[in-house]
Amino acid sequence: MNALPTFFIGLSIIVAIALVVTAATAGVWTVQYFARNRKVRIAEHQPLVGYYRHQLAFTH
Repeated sequence: MNALPTFFIGLSIIVAIALVVTAATAGVWTVQYFARNRKVRIAEHQPLVGYYRHQLAFTH
């Protein structure tokens, strides 16, 4: 009967590690995405939301 709680604890640890890796990857990608066009956005004096909303409107 001790195998079942051990299984769930182990599974919870694996899922937690996977979530940390996913969050870290998403964070890095997000920073890279916004940093890529920062110089252009600052030079044009555009707000963050307005600049990327305009970008999305013309990419589809």
